Amino acid sequence: MKTLFSKRFPLFARLKSGTHAAGPRKSRGLTLLAIPPLMAGMLCVTSSARASDYDFSISGSGIVASGTLQVSNTGPFGASTVTGISGNFKDSNDNFSGAITGLNFASAPVTDGTDTFFSAPAFTAAGFSYDNLFWSGGNSPAVCLDAPIFSGGDFDIYGLSFIIAGGYAADLWSNGPGLGGYQLNDSLNGAPFVTPNQDGLAYSVNFAAAPTPEPSSLLLLGSGMTGLFTLLRRKRTA
Repeated sequence: MKTLFSKRFPLFARLKSGTHAAGPRKSRGLTLLAIPPLMAGMLCVTSSARASDYDFSISGSGIVASGTLQVSNTGPFGASTVTGISGNFKDSNDNFSGAITGLNFASAPVTDGTDTFFSAPAFTAAGFSYDNLFWSGGNSPAVCLDAPIFSGGDFDIYGLSFIIAGGYAADLWSNGPGLGGYQLNDSLNGAPFVTPNQDGLAYSVNFAAAPTPEPSSLLLLGSGMTGLFTLLRRKRTA
């Protein structure tokens, strides 16, 4: 079904203490008032710095995979574009496993400029459509003109296609939460495996993704907290 839809329709000052008796208390009060903005600032820096990487996991129907997605905020309609992937993949149904070595390339989709519909920009060798777009909020729109009910999820109905060592490829896509959730087709050297080889049939899987904290951001947050506690200890001693 996904493949037929795609082929038919080409369519992210240092505080100075006072000199009078109330000075230390006032300074301590000002320090306490400065804590919430300081912590909020550190958390914002950490949050913005980790927006480009997501740890992901796939499970269900005999398939297990995990790794990291790299994304950039360049997609249409609020989507990000997946620019890289790494991790491991195992399919117990067809008895293979291997490292996820990269993406199948997809050019940017061409939209009509007025709504969310566009044709699939790429197909795997097995004939499965994909666009490598990612919605971190799980709110993908209906992008296929002939499938307006398929919306919702971190991917759309075209989905994400990645390469697995040994000549394997996988296509992960979403029907939407109310229509089966995430689906996965896989293939070897361009030939779909026996179980999902009919159009519209795929393994039903669970998918989850969460932002990956960057080491530099964690170091910044840790350094800021250490400095904050040191400042408070000095004020308390004074």
